[in-house]
Parts: sequence; structure tokens; C-alpha cells
Amino acid sequence: MCQKCRPRCPKGEVELAPCTPHSDRQCGPPPTSTFHSLPTHMIVTIVVIVVVILLVLFFCFWKFYCHQSSGDGRDLGRKSCSVVDYMVRRLTRYRSGGLGTQDNILNERFIQDQLLPRTPAVGTPSAPGSEVMVPYPAAKPRRKLVPVQGKDPCNVLRRCFEVFAQEVPHKDWKRYGRALELGENDIAMAEMNDRYSLEPCFQMLTMWQNRQGMNASVNTLLDTLHEINLGGIAEDISFKLVQRGSYQYEVS
Repeated sequence: MCQKCRPRCPKGEVELAPCTPHSDRQCGPPPTSTFHSLPTHMIVTIVVIVVVILLVLFFCFWKFYCHQSSGDGRDLGRKSCSVVDYMVRRLTRYRSGGLGTQDNILNERFIQDQLLPRTPAVGTPSAPGSEVMVPYPAAKPRRKLVPVQGKDPCNVLRRCFEVFAQEVPHKDWKRYGRALELGENDIAMAEMNDRYSLEPCFQMLTMWQNRQGMNASVNTLLDTLHEINLGGIAEDISFKLVQRGSYQYEVS
């Protein structure tokens, strides 16, 4: 004798076992998935573990790629690595606390600055794999002074010592004398004069001129000031000597 079965399962239930000659159709509530049956904290833990594993794999790939790129000197590889490094740091900060709209704007600007090629300077060739460096303008050469035509060079040089004594600071007189290769005895002898006037500096320059003879030149005095980091004073002295009519700038 056959068992009479229900034609269908009630609403809200699903068929768990089919109808057979010896048993009725078995119905019951739909089975829930294993994932949804897990507690919330377990789901969060699984997600965090997956994210950490992905970050570790991504970081390993990035380090390998950067090492390969830096080996062949490709600029694009270096830029890509810097962008990836920056994004990894931002992602870590985002997971810990989140970022605002302002940080997103800064992210976009940073990525654009790193990926967009630099504009080469005008007139400079650009080679692949090298950054174009804009050279600084060359320092303007100092103009030499020559005595005004018709004047005795030795007398003109001696008369300009007063300007040097006025412009060179008193605390730098000894240092200036040593730079002019005067001995300590010469400097001490010059200081035996009235040390509170301009006379010691004048005497040191006179000793220097007597030893140099015909090779003594106002340009040597000016160049020595530049050597002891008194270039501004040297420029002021040059301007005053030209203004007084003792010297003029050499025409090249």
C-alpha cells in the first residue's frame, strides 16, 4: 500500500526529503549558511586576517619590483615605488582612523606630481633615465682696476691705503695682514704706532707694498679681501676708488 504524500511544502519551508512509496515528503525551515551562522566577531577577525595577508603579499611584490627597477635606473620605476609606498602608508592610516576630504585631495596631488613627467629646461637635452638639472647662472667675474692714465701707479696705490684702512674693520686687520703674507713681527711693529687710529693698517699695507715692489697691485689687495670672506668690503672699496678718480675699471 502506497503512502499518500503532501503535494507541496507549506509556505516558508523547503523540501528536505522527497516523497517515497514508504514515507511522506519531509519539509522544514531553509538551512542557514555556515558563514552567516558565525558570530560577528569571528567574521571581523577573518576579514582582518585576509586583509593583512593581502597587504603582506602586496608589500613583498612591491619591494621586489622596486629592487628590480632601481637596478636598471629607470625613473618611472622609482616614481611608481614612491607612489606605492605612499599609498601603503595612507591605507594603513585609513584602516586605523579614516581620512577626510582634504587628505584625499592631497593624495591626488601627490600622485599627479610623482607620475607626471618633469618639463625639461629650455635648451637642455633630455636623456632617458636621467633627470634634467637646471644649472645655476655662473658667477659674474670680478672686474679689475687699473690706474687712471697719466698717474703714477705706485703713488696711486699708496694713496688708496687710507680707503682700505677706513673700510676694513679694525678686528680684521691682523687677519688681513697674515693673508697678505706679512710676518707676526711685521704686524706687531705696525701696531706699535697709534693703535687707536688708522695708522697700523696703513703701515702694514706700506710694508706689503715695499716687499712686492713693482708687483704690488690694488687688485691683489681686493682679491685677498675676497679670500678672507670680506668680498662686500672689497666691492665697496672698488667703487670708492673709481668714484675718487684714482682707478678705473679695466676694459676687456
